[in-house]
Amino acid sequence: MDRTASIHVSLLSRTILSIPINADATGPKLECDRDPSSLLNAAPGLTQRPSSLVSASTLPSPATAGARQGSGKLSEAGEKEEEKMVSSSSPVVNVYPLANYTFGTKEPKMEKDTSVADRLARMKVNYMKEGMRTSVEAILLVQEHNHPHILLLQIGNTFCKLPGGRLKPGENEIEGLKRKLCSKLAVNSPSFPPNWQIGECVAVWWRPNFETVMYPYCPPHITKPKECKKLFIVHLSEREYFAVPRNLKLLAVPLFELYDNVQRYGPVISTIPQQLSRFQFNMVSS
Repeated sequence: MDRTASIHVSLLSRTILSIPINADATGPKLECDRDPSSLLNAAPGLTQRPSSLVSASTLPSPATAGARQGSGKLSEAGEKEEEKMVSSSSPVVNVYPLANYTFGTKEPKMEKDTSVADRLARMKVNYMKEGMRTSVEAILLVQEHNHPHILLLQIGNTFCKLPGGRLKPGENEIEGLKRKLCSKLAVNSPSFPPNWQIGECVAVWWRPNFETVMYPYCPPHITKPKECKKLFIVHLSEREYFAVPRNLKLLAVPLFELYDNVQRYGPVISTIPQQLSRFQFNMVSS
C-alpha cells in the first residue's frame, strides 16, 4: 500500500525545502524535486517518514559575494597559483550532494533531562562518581548549491546540537563517537552496517564549572575542569542511509548561516566555519 507524506520545514521564518515521501511494497524510497536516479532505496523495513531536512535555498548574491572579496580580481594565473598553494597545505574533504543520501526514521530517543538545570545537576552527580566528563561530537558535511552544510539534530523548536554524546569511562574517543553516531543516525539493520570514517579533531572545548559556559581553552586557574568536549570531522561516503529518532529533526544548515550566529546556535556550533577554514572542500557532483 502506497503512503505519501510531505514534510514542510521552516528556518528563520522562511520555507526552505519541502520533501515528498513515497513508500511502496518493495521498500521505501525518498523522492524530491531532483533526479530520482540520484537517490538510493532505503533499507527494507525502514519507516520512510523522514526527519525534516533544512537546506538553504538562497545563497548570497554575486554582488554581495564580490563585495566581501573586495573589488580586485585575481588573474587566471594568480588563481591557479593560489589553488596550488591551498591544495598543497590544506587537508581535502570530499563533500557530496544532500540528494545522495537517504533519510528515514526509527524509534524515539528520549532525552535524559527535561531542563538545563536537570542536566547540570546530573553532570555534577556523575562527576562525583566518575570524574571529568568527556564528550565527542561529529561534524557531518553535505553540499547544496555548491556550498557546505552541516547536519544538526534539532530537539523541539529551537535547540540544535551536533550528533554525539558522552563517552563511557575509559572508552576510546573514536569508538565512542562511532557508538554515538550509530545510536543517533544509523539504520537498525544488519544489512546496512554504518561506515563511519572518523577524521581529525578540529576543536576542543572545556567546561570549567557546572555551568553552561564553555571555552575553547582551559582557563589557567581551573585545575579540575568538569567537561572536555572534542569535535571530529567525519568523512561521509558518496551514498549513505540515515535513520533519525522520530522525536528529533535532522537539519542541513549552511556554513554562512552558522557563522557568528551565537544567539541561535551557541558558541560551539557557530564557530565551526572558522574551525573548518583550514580544510579544502572538494565539492563532488553526481
